[in-house]
Amino acid sequence: MAKLVSKVYGDALFSLAVEEDQVDELWKEAAMISGAMEANPEFLPILCHPEMTMEKKFTLLQDVFQKGLSQNMMGLLNVLLKKGRIGEILPVLSYFMEQVMAYKKIGKVNVRTPMPLSEEQKEKLENKLLEVSEYETVNVDYQIDEGLLGGMVIRIGDRVLDNSIRSKLDAMSRQLYKVKLSN
Repeated sequence: MAKLVSKVYGDALFSLAVEEDQVDELWKEAAMISGAMEANPEFLPILCHPEMTMEKKFTLLQDVFQKGLSQNMMGLLNVLLKKGRIGEILPVLSYFMEQVMAYKKIGKVNVRTPMPLSEEQKEKLENKLLEVSEYETVNVDYQIDEGLLGGMVIRIGDRVLDNSIRSKLDAMSRQLYKVKLSN
């Protein structure tokens, strides 16, 4: 159900952003709200508390976000609050930001390696990713995974390119189990 809520409201916000040429502005605001909510994990439970009146919730939202947000983003927050969906704000904003990244052809890539890559290696990898994908820019998150032994694992969206030594050893092991020795 949460996925449906995030898609419905995220698509509505994205359509509005494109229609009113506010994609960049609303994207920044969504990132700001997400950051604020993650930095203050006690805020959302307060907004969702059943004993707090709707008027107090609206006032709290106004006090916290009114000065830093556009009318369209405040409208989304108010609609979510009114419909009892304010607890889904983070998934809605996450979905919206994914839509914006696809629209702007920005790829989100996760790269795991057993040791840190040099700046030259990172640059070559990013250039290769741009060359073989439809993206115009990529945001790469580099992570160290000492369990890989060697090679790297690249995740782009739901696609995974596993070129690690561990995966190659696992594949060889599976092939060896299939071999039947005869006398």
